[in-house]
Amino acid sequence: MAAKVAAGTETGAAEAQTVGEFGDPDRRAADVSDRPAYLIGPTYFFDYRRLMIIVLSAVTPSVFGALLLVQAIAGADVWRAVLSALTVAITVAVQVGFWITVAFAVVERTSRGRRRRPSAWDPSDLPEVPTANVGLGETIFALLAYLLFIGLIVWQQNIWVVETAGGEGIPVLDPALWSFWLPWFIVLAVLEMAFALVLYATGHWTWALAWINVLLNLAFTVPAVALIATDQVLSAQFREAFAEVVPALEIFLRVIPFIIVGVAILDVVQGFRKAYRAVSPAVGS
Repeated sequence: MAAKVAAGTETGAAEAQTVGEFGDPDRRAADVSDRPAYLIGPTYFFDYRRLMIIVLSAVTPSVFGALLLVQAIAGADVWRAVLSALTVAITVAVQVGFWITVAFAVVERTSRGRRRRPSAWDPSDLPEVPTANVGLGETIFALLAYLLFIGLIVWQQNIWVVETAGGEGIPVLDPALWSFWLPWFIVLAVLEMAFALVLYATGHWTWALAWINVLLNLAFTVPAVALIATDQVLSAQFREAFAEVVPALEIFLRVIPFIIVGVAILDVVQGFRKAYRAVSPAVGS
């Protein structure tokens, strides 16, 4: 400061300039004391982010689904049940995120002076590059899933475990659906199995297969949602035999259309993504 004053700078200005050259006192103190001036630094940040993504993606949907099921069993209104489950799920997500952040922040500060450097990275640490190839495992899984779907349709009608006083089975689904819609869904399941085999024989997704996948999803989703929305699913015998649980089951059925539509949209998007990756391998990699 004396040098600045001697050079002709006014005393107050010289003092301000000299102090200003030291910078922000908090930053200066953090640098000198090796105290982190951030919540979570580069040493732990990527571990923190990975853990946060894994935990939140598992906990939030699980809490939401469990609470929604509990609300449905309790007979709550569908929109009230969804809102309540969503509120609690968001609250849990915030709490989980907060405490994970606190834990990493504490580690960041208690490891001062012995803060490790990021471990050596190797390209082998990278996950496998997604491909559009269709494997045998997913094909077998698809075939078994559709066979199970067909089996359940037949089983619920003819081999139901609950019987009437006369020994007749009580179907879950309305027998009137056998006039068209249940055979329709069985045929769709057979077509889906054929589609899975063609997809496996082709070895990868194509634009034509992606569009066929759209048609198959529409053929299932539209009538399924319409039947549930118009309350044509449960049989009168089942309603009478299980009058106590039918209200809760009907609430659950109101949620199912959203699940069906969501799964269909996801399947369609995945089909087009895989088709794009197959025709543009450089982009996919």
